[in-house]
Amino acid sequence: MYIPKRYGESKIDACPFCGRQVTTTNQQEIPVCVKHQQSLMNEMKCICGEYLETRTGKFGMYFHCPRCGNVNKRKVFEINTVKEVNSNNNSEVKERAEPIKNNSQPKEITITSKDAEWFE
Repeated sequence: MYIPKRYGESKIDACPFCGRQVTTTNQQEIPVCVKHQQSLMNEMKCICGEYLETRTGKFGMYFHCPRCGNVNKRKVFEINTVKEVNSNNNSEVKERAEPIKNNSQPKEITITSKDAEWFE
């Protein structure tokens, strides 16, 4: 089924640490959410074993490998585990936070024909 894109939905970046929407950049010029503005990302490696260099371009953040060339950030995050290296203490390492699950029961909603907002 084809769902057309709406204005403003085509580029929504997610924070590499927690998955929230990106609003600012950190010291490494990596787009992150406000909560992780002081956080630093660990070194990323390519499939070939070389360390990757973080770059920012017209279409957002990407990585550059000396052997392979430019690599998409999605592929790099699939290969590597994203870890947060705290800027206050470099020996402390935190792994990516898991999304919060809501354990409450689902609510039943009754929709009538008078509710115009549900029938767009």
